Amino acid sequence: MRKGTVAYSVVLLLILASLVAFAPPAAAVIEGSIKWDPYKVDLSLPSPSTFTALIRFESGEGGNPRDINASTVLLEGSLAPDATIYVPGAVEAEFDGTGVVNILWGEITHLGQLAPPYKIWLTITGKLIDSAGATPFSCTGEVKLIVHHSPPPP
Repeated sequence: MRKGTVAYSVVLLLILASLVAFAPPAAAVIEGSIKWDPYKVDLSLPSPSTFTALIRFESGEGGNPRDINASTVLLEGSLAPDATIYVPGAVEAEFDGTGVVNILWGEITHLGQLAPPYKIWLTITGKLIDSAGATPFSCTGEVKLIVHHSPPPP
């Protein structure tokens, strides 16, 4: 090998090592859970008018639901809530029922044929307000699906 190639390789290796060594640490993500209302959904019936997500943080995660920045809350990265309200120890986020059912159908299509128990896990993400560090959060909860093995009655 030529001296220039070796020197060039060493310089590139040093640059790469310094980028890895001095990269800012990834922000910690606060983990949480969601309790959905309605909890069970029959997709053969009209959509519920709303879905309410009760968002709670896991104990010891360092976040307070009171500090959630409502403008950053998204269901599956695409659907913003119609309203959010703080309740003791949690936040209730109200989503349009048709929008949630469309997301459920998208998840079913993505997953293919479902096997029992019929449930879909949905994720809500967002950030805390700036004064609380703007820390990102991610909360997950399941929605059970009622699946008819024969067509529903007319």
